[in-house]
Amino acid sequence: MCISVGLTGRCLANWWSSVDAEDPSGGPYRRQGVTGQVQFEVFRSSLAPNFPDGAVLRVLGDLDMAGAPRLRNAVVSEVGAGTRLVVLDLTGVDHLDSTGLGAVVGALRRLRTHDGELRVVCPEPRVRRVFEVCDLDRVLELHVDVDTALEGMTVQ
Repeated sequence: MCISVGLTGRCLANWWSSVDAEDPSGGPYRRQGVTGQVQFEVFRSSLAPNFPDGAVLRVLGDLDMAGAPRLRNAVVSEVGAGTRLVVLDLTGVDHLDSTGLGAVVGALRRLRTHDGELRVVCPEPRVRRVFEVCDLDRVLELHVDVDTALEGMTVQ
């Protein structure tokens, strides 16, 4: 059974929000035996066959001092594996701080150094505002969903 449906119409039963740290049943949120602790996950999905050297990294939770190193490691792994297009989906991000912004900028720099490209999906206005306040929306084009982020791209 699907508890909620996201913007893409897909079931988000395995997605969660650290806001209020409660699950839909009303109790304290539990994930993998952890209670009352903010969780952070990076999920990978391939963009093949349309973009064989591309991947979507979906970030879920708080992209802050605790989560930024995991995002950095995920990007380093992708670039090391030959990925040249990364779509960073921040739809599931509840909180973004300067360390998280640094991880996003680091991802951009790493991909550009390896002739790659970073596309950022950020539909949440309060998270988007953090990029705007720092003028990073001038460096990174922020998209409302993954499909929009991929519009106009061709297979290389």
